[in-house]
Amino acid sequence: MVISIVINSLENYIGHIREHTSQWGDGVIPWFRGEPGDVETPLLPKVFRKTEDGRLHDENQLLQMFRMKAPSFSQGTTPQRTNTDHWLFLAQHVGLPTRLLDWTDSALIGLYFALKSTSPSVWMLDPFGLNELSVTFKKAEDEQSARSFPLTWFDPRGTIKNIGIENIKGAWERSYDGLDLPIAVHPTYLHPRMSAQRSVFTIHGARKDPMVEIIPDRILRKFVIDPSASHSMLSDLHMLGIHDSTAFPDLDGLASELSALY
Repeated sequence: MVISIVINSLENYIGHIREHTSQWGDGVIPWFRGEPGDVETPLLPKVFRKTEDGRLHDENQLLQMFRMKAPSFSQGTTPQRTNTDHWLFLAQHVGLPTRLLDWTDSALIGLYFALKSTSPSVWMLDPFGLNELSVTFKKAEDEQSARSFPLTWFDPRGTIKNIGIENIKGAWERSYDGLDLPIAVHPTYLHPRMSAQRSVFTIHGARKDPMVEIIPDRILRKFVIDPSASHSMLSDLHMLGIHDSTAFPDLDGLASELSALY
C-alpha cells in the first residue's frame, strides 16, 4: 500500500518531501507528478488505458504513423527518422498516447500541475530506486549505473544491457517486450516547454499495469492536497514565481497568466 499523506499548506508539503527523501539516501533528487486524486488508474500511461468505447490503442501503429506524417505538420523540425527515443519524447509532448509518464524533478512544478485539478494529488518517486529494480543483468558496473540515468539512444552489443533503451525498443517493435518494470530517464529536450517544466519520464515495459501495482511503496509516495487549501497554495506558488508562463513559456502561457492576474 503506497504511503499517502494529506497536505494542507506549502510548508507542510516541503517538510514531508524533505522527511521522506531523506529515507532514500544521499544523492536522490525525487521526481514529482501532479495527477487528479480521483483518477481510476493512477500512474498508468495513456496508451494502456482503454478508450471511451472500451478499446485499447495500437501502440506500434500510432508511433509509426506519427513518424510518417509529422514532418509535414512541423515544418521540418522533427527528429531524424532513426532517433526512436526522440520520436517517443516528441509524441508524448504533443499528446499522442504513449507508454511514457510525465514527471518533473521540480517539487513546485509538480504541485502547480496538481493544483489544476479539483482533486489534486502529487506522486513522489525515487527514480534511482526504480532503475535499481529494473536492472535485469547485473555486474558491478551495472549496479553503479543504476544510480545514474541511462542514455536513451545507446544500444550496446554483448552482455551489458543499457536499460535506457530497452523499453523504448518495446514501444517500437511488436515482438520486443522490453524490461519487466518501468525505467526512469532524462529525455532530450525537444521543446522549450520540456526544459521549463524540467521534464523527466518513466517508460513502461512488458507489464502494462499502473505503477502503484508493480513497484514497491518504499520508492513511491502520494501527497493528497486538501482541496480547501488549494487556493492559498496556488497563491504561494505565484509568490514564488511559479505561474502559467513559467511552465508554458510561450504566448499561450503568457495569455493565461495575464488573464488570471487582471
